[in-house]
Amino acid sequence: MKLQRSTIILVATALVMGGVVLFTQARQSNPTRSTTGQSNAAATPVFEFEEADVVGLSIETQDQIVVFERGEGGFWQMTQPQQQPAEEAAIAFLLSRLTTDGLVQTTTIDASDPAEFGFDAPFATVALTLADETTHQLVLGAADFSGRNYYALIDPETLPLSETTGDIDAAIVTENIRNGVDRPLEEWQAVIDAAPAAEEETDPADATNPEGAAPDSEAAPTDDGGAGEEPDDAIESDDVSPPDESDDS
Repeated sequence: MKLQRSTIILVATALVMGGVVLFTQARQSNPTRSTTGQSNAAATPVFEFEEADVVGLSIETQDQIVVFERGEGGFWQMTQPQQQPAEEAAIAFLLSRLTTDGLVQTTTIDASDPAEFGFDAPFATVALTLADETTHQLVLGAADFSGRNYYALIDPETLPLSETTGDIDAAIVTENIRNGVDRPLEEWQAVIDAAPAAEEETDPADATNPEGAAPDSEAAPTDDGGAGEEPDDAIESDDVSPPDESDDS
Protein backbone atom coordinates (compact mmCIF):
# COMPACT_ATOMS: atom_id res chain seq x y z
CA MET A 1 0.00 0.00 0.00
CA LYS A 2 1.31 3.38 -0.94
CA LEU A 3 1.82 5.80 1.95
CA GLN A 4 0.18 9.13 1.75
CA ARG A 5 2.36 12.21 1.44
CA SER A 6 1.15 13.61 4.75
CA THR A 7 2.18 10.44 6.55
CA ILE A 8 5.73 10.65 5.15
CA ILE A 9 6.02 14.27 6.27
CA LEU A 10 4.87 13.36 9.79
CA VAL A 11 7.43 10.54 10.04
CA ALA A 12 10.26 12.78 8.84
CA THR A 13 9.27 15.48 11.30
CA ALA A 14 9.25 12.98 14.17
CA LEU A 15 12.74 11.77 13.28
CA VAL A 16 14.09 15.32 13.19
CA MET A 17 12.50 16.19 16.53
CA GLY A 18 13.87 13.03 18.08
CA GLY A 19 17.38 13.91 16.96
CA VAL A 20 17.07 17.39 18.44
CA VAL A 21 15.94 15.97 21.78
CA LEU A 22 18.84 13.49 21.92
CA PHE A 23 21.38 16.23 21.06
CA THR A 24 19.98 18.55 23.72
CA GLN A 25 20.07 15.88 26.42
CA ALA A 26 23.64 14.93 25.57
CA ARG A 27 24.70 18.58 25.73
CA GLN A 28 23.03 19.12 29.11
CA SER A 29 24.69 16.03 30.57
CA ASN A 30 28.11 17.61 29.99
CA PRO A 31 28.93 19.99 32.93
CA THR A 32 31.08 22.20 30.71
CA ARG A 33 30.24 23.91 27.45
CA SER A 34 33.07 24.65 25.05
CA THR A 35 33.16 28.18 23.67
CA THR A 36 36.10 27.86 21.30
CA GLY A 37 35.81 24.43 19.73
CA GLN A 38 39.58 23.95 20.12
CA SER A 39 41.30 20.61 20.72
CA ASN A 40 44.68 19.46 22.02
CA ALA A 41 46.05 19.57 18.47
CA ALA A 42 45.26 23.28 18.26
CA ALA A 43 46.64 24.40 21.63
CA THR A 44 47.23 28.14 21.83
CA PRO A 45 48.94 30.56 24.25
CA VAL A 46 47.46 31.01 27.70
CA PHE A 47 48.65 34.63 27.67
CA GLU A 48 49.23 36.88 24.67
CA PHE A 49 52.41 38.59 25.89
CA GLU A 50 55.93 37.41 25.03
CA GLU A 51 58.09 35.29 27.29
CA ALA A 52 60.76 38.02 27.28
CA ASP A 53 58.24 40.52 28.71
CA VAL A 54 58.08 38.71 32.06
CA VAL A 55 60.34 40.21 34.75
CA GLY A 56 58.71 38.78 37.87
CA LEU A 57 57.33 35.33 38.67
CA SER A 58 55.68 33.88 41.77
CA ILE A 59 54.47 30.30 42.11
CA GLU A 60 52.44 29.25 45.12
CA THR A 61 51.56 25.60 45.55
CA GLN A 62 50.17 23.69 48.51
CA ASP A 63 53.74 22.86 49.56
CA GLN A 64 55.78 26.01 48.96
CA ILE A 65 56.07 29.55 47.59
CA VAL A 66 58.91 30.48 45.25
CA VAL A 67 59.52 33.99 43.92
CA PHE A 68 61.86 35.05 41.10
CA GLU A 69 63.03 38.29 39.52
CA ARG A 70 64.77 38.81 36.19
CA GLY A 71 67.90 40.82 36.87
CA GLU A 72 70.38 42.69 34.71
CA GLY A 73 71.55 40.68 31.77
CA GLY A 74 68.26 38.79 31.67
CA PHE A 75 69.25 36.20 34.28
CA TRP A 76 66.70 34.98 36.82
CA GLN A 77 67.34 35.29 40.53
CA MET A 78 65.40 33.49 43.27
CA THR A 79 64.35 35.93 46.00
CA GLN A 80 62.16 33.65 48.11
CA PRO A 81 62.60 31.43 50.09
CA GLN A 82 66.32 31.94 49.40
CA GLN A 83 68.51 34.48 47.65
CA GLN A 84 70.40 32.67 44.91
CA PRO A 85 70.56 32.19 41.13
CA ALA A 86 67.52 30.40 39.70
CA GLU A 87 67.46 27.45 37.33
CA GLU A 88 66.96 29.16 33.97
CA ALA A 89 65.71 26.03 32.18
CA ALA A 90 62.89 25.41 34.69
CA ILE A 91 61.57 28.97 34.40
CA ALA A 92 61.95 28.99 30.61
CA PHE A 93 59.91 25.79 30.32
CA LEU A 94 56.97 27.20 32.29
CA LEU A 95 56.97 30.59 30.56
CA SER A 96 57.22 28.93 27.16
CA ARG A 97 54.15 26.81 27.84
CA LEU A 98 52.21 29.84 29.06
CA THR A 99 53.07 31.91 25.99
CA THR A 100 52.94 29.30 23.21
CA ASP A 101 50.86 26.12 23.53
CA GLY A 102 49.47 25.75 27.04
CA LEU A 103 45.79 26.48 26.35
CA VAL A 104 43.60 23.64 25.06
CA GLN A 105 40.24 25.43 25.09
CA THR A 106 38.08 27.82 27.03
CA THR A 107 34.79 26.80 28.60
CA THR A 108 31.97 28.00 30.83
CA ILE A 109 31.54 26.39 34.24
CA ASP A 110 29.07 26.70 37.08
CA ALA A 111 31.16 28.20 39.86
CA SER A 112 28.58 27.43 42.55
CA ASP A 113 30.57 24.24 43.29
CA PRO A 114 34.25 25.26 43.02
CA ALA A 115 35.40 21.96 44.51
CA GLU A 116 34.21 20.17 41.37
CA PHE A 117 36.91 21.97 39.38
CA GLY A 118 39.58 22.14 42.11
CA PHE A 119 39.23 25.86 42.71
CA ASP A 120 38.32 25.55 46.39
CA ALA A 121 41.96 24.62 47.11
CA PRO A 122 43.91 25.34 43.89
CA PHE A 123 46.86 23.16 43.03
CA ALA A 124 48.91 26.25 42.15
CA THR A 125 48.60 30.00 41.69
CA VAL A 126 51.02 31.63 39.24
CA ALA A 127 51.52 35.41 39.31
CA LEU A 128 53.46 37.19 36.58
CA THR A 129 54.75 40.76 36.39
CA LEU A 130 55.64 42.30 33.03
CA ALA A 131 58.19 44.95 32.18
CA ASP A 132 55.40 47.52 31.84
CA GLU A 133 54.37 46.69 35.45
CA THR A 134 51.12 44.99 34.46
CA THR A 135 50.31 41.75 36.27
CA HIS A 136 48.61 38.49 35.32
CA GLN A 137 47.46 35.44 37.23
CA LEU A 138 46.76 31.79 36.49
CA VAL A 139 44.93 29.60 39.02
CA LEU A 140 45.39 25.90 38.35
CA GLY A 141 42.66 23.53 39.51
CA ALA A 142 41.81 19.84 39.14
CA ALA A 143 42.07 17.53 36.14
CA ASP A 144 39.23 17.53 33.63
CA PHE A 145 37.24 14.43 32.59
CA SER A 146 40.08 13.30 30.29
CA GLY A 147 42.57 13.16 33.15
CA ARG A 148 45.24 14.70 30.90
CA ASN A 149 44.33 18.38 31.04
CA TYR A 150 43.46 20.73 33.89
CA TYR A 151 40.91 23.41 34.69
CA ALA A 152 42.35 26.87 35.17
CA LEU A 153 41.26 30.45 35.74
CA ILE A 154 43.03 33.15 33.73
CA ASP A 155 43.12 36.55 35.43
CA PRO A 156 40.01 35.76 37.52
CA GLU A 157 37.90 38.72 38.60
CA THR A 158 36.84 37.09 41.87
CA LEU A 159 38.69 34.59 44.02
CA PRO A 160 37.86 32.52 45.95
CA LEU A 161 34.72 31.50 44.14
CA SER A 162 31.41 31.37 45.98
CA GLU A 163 28.00 29.78 45.46
CA THR A 164 26.65 33.12 44.28
CA THR A 165 29.30 33.56 41.56
CA GLY A 166 27.27 31.71 38.92
CA ASP A 167 28.64 30.82 35.50
CA ILE A 168 32.18 31.99 34.76
CA ASP A 169 34.71 31.59 31.98
CA ALA A 170 37.42 29.03 32.67
CA ALA A 171 40.22 27.43 30.70
CA ILE A 172 41.48 23.92 30.14
CA VAL A 173 45.27 23.84 29.99
CA THR A 174 47.74 21.12 29.13
CA GLU A 175 49.47 18.81 31.56
CA ASN A 176 52.72 20.62 30.78
CA ILE A 177 51.45 23.62 32.74
CA ARG A 178 51.04 21.45 35.83
CA ASN A 179 54.43 19.84 35.25
CA GLY A 180 55.95 23.29 34.92
CA VAL A 181 54.84 24.40 38.38
CA ASP A 182 55.08 21.06 40.18
CA ARG A 183 58.78 21.08 41.10
CA PRO A 184 60.64 20.60 44.38
CA LEU A 185 62.63 23.57 45.63
CA GLU A 186 66.00 22.22 44.48
CA GLU A 187 64.82 22.08 40.86
CA TRP A 188 64.15 25.83 40.96
CA GLN A 189 67.70 26.53 42.14
CA ALA A 190 70.69 26.80 39.84
CA VAL A 191 73.40 24.22 40.35
CA ILE A 192 76.46 26.05 41.63
CA ASP A 193 79.83 24.31 41.32
CA ALA A 194 81.56 23.77 44.64
CA ALA A 195 84.61 25.95 45.33
CA PRO A 196 87.91 24.15 44.51
CA ALA A 197 89.62 22.54 47.49
CA ALA A 198 92.27 24.65 49.18
CA GLU A 199 95.79 23.79 48.09
CA GLU A 200 97.83 21.83 50.59
CA GLU A 201 100.16 23.94 52.68
CA THR A 202 103.74 23.76 51.50
CA ASP A 203 106.45 22.82 53.98
CA PRO A 204 108.76 25.83 54.38
CA ALA A 205 111.72 23.47 54.04
CA ASP A 206 110.40 22.33 50.66
CA ALA A 207 109.95 25.92 49.55
CA THR A 208 113.62 26.76 50.30
CA ASN A 209 114.88 23.45 48.96
CA PRO A 210 112.75 22.51 45.96
CA GLU A 211 112.92 19.03 44.63
CA GLY A 212 116.08 18.41 42.62
CA ALA A 213 118.12 21.16 44.25
CA ALA A 214 121.51 20.21 45.72
CA PRO A 215 121.69 20.12 49.53
CA ASP A 216 123.60 22.83 51.34
CA SER A 217 126.53 20.47 52.02
CA GLU A 218 127.04 20.06 48.27
CA ALA A 219 127.33 23.68 47.33
CA ALA A 220 128.54 24.46 43.84
CA PRO A 221 132.17 25.52 43.51
CA THR A 222 132.96 29.21 43.59
CA ASP A 223 134.56 31.23 40.84
CA ASP A 224 137.80 31.90 42.74
CA GLY A 225 139.62 29.12 40.89
CA GLY A 226 139.83 26.92 43.94
CA ALA A 227 141.73 29.41 46.10
CA GLY A 228 143.30 27.80 49.19
CA GLU A 229 143.92 24.46 47.50
CA GLU A 230 147.43 23.44 46.41
CA PRO A 231 147.88 22.84 42.71
CA ASP A 232 148.39 19.25 41.68
CA ASP A 233 151.91 19.99 40.36
CA ALA A 234 153.16 21.68 43.54
CA ILE A 235 156.73 20.51 44.54
CA GLU A 236 157.57 19.99 48.19
CA SER A 237 160.67 21.84 49.41
CA ASP A 238 162.30 18.65 50.79
CA ASP A 239 162.52 17.15 47.31
CA VAL A 240 164.90 19.91 46.01
CA SER A 241 168.57 18.80 46.11
CA PRO A 242 171.31 21.36 46.99
CA PRO A 243 173.62 22.32 44.13
CA ASP A 244 176.67 20.08 43.63
CA GLU A 245 179.77 22.09 44.72
CA SER A 246 182.38 19.39 44.03
CA ASP A 247 183.29 20.92 40.65
CA ASP A 248 184.41 24.21 42.26
CA SER A 249 187.19 22.70 44.28
